Amino acid sequence: MSRRIPVRTLTTMGLLLAVGVLLPLVFHSLFGAAGGKTFLPTHYAVLLGGLLLGPAGGTFLGIATPLLSAFMTGMPPVAILPPMVVELAVYGLVAGVAHRSWRIAPIWSLLLAMVAGRIALGLAAALLGPVIGLNVAPVIYVWTSTVSGLPGIAVQIVLIPLLMARGNLERRVAGR
Repeated sequence: MSRRIPVRTLTTMGLLLAVGVLLPLVFHSLFGAAGGKTFLPTHYAVLLGGLLLGPAGGTFLGIATPLLSAFMTGMPPVAILPPMVVELAVYGLVAGVAHRSWRIAPIWSLLLAMVAGRIALGLAAALLGPVIGLNVAPVIYVWTSTVSGLPGIAVQIVLIPLLMARGNLERRVAGR
C-alpha cells in the first residue's frame, strides 16, 4: 500500500531543495570559496526542511540537497561530499524528530540537530576519511569546520526560528 505525499509537502520539499542548491551559488559568488565554509548555505534548507516537513522530509533533503548540488554545480567537492551527506541527513532527521515528534521549540530543535549533525560528521570522517582521502583527525575536522562555520551557525539560530514564527510557515506547509 503506497502512502500519498500531499502536493503542498512536495512543493515545499522542491522549493527547499532548489534553495539548498542555489543559495550556495549566491554565497560563493559574493564571498568566494570561503562563503560556503563560513555561512553554511546548504544547511539552511535542510534544517528548515526538518522543522517544517518532519524527519522523513528533513532526511531526504539532507541527502538529496548536497548530492544534487554536487552533481549540478560541483559544490560541495566530492572529497567532502560523503561526510557532508551524513551530517546533513542527521540535521534533517533530528530537527524533524525534535520539533515535529517531540514538540521542542524550533531554536532548541536546531541546536540539538546541529550537535547531533556534528557528531555524525565526526563519525563519518572517522569511518570514511581513509576511503575518501581525508587525511585529518576527525576531531580536528569537526572542530575546524565548526569554528569556520560559526557565523553561519549564528545566522541559522537567529534566522530560521524568525522565519518559522514570522511567516507562520508551519501552518502554511500544513495547509491550515
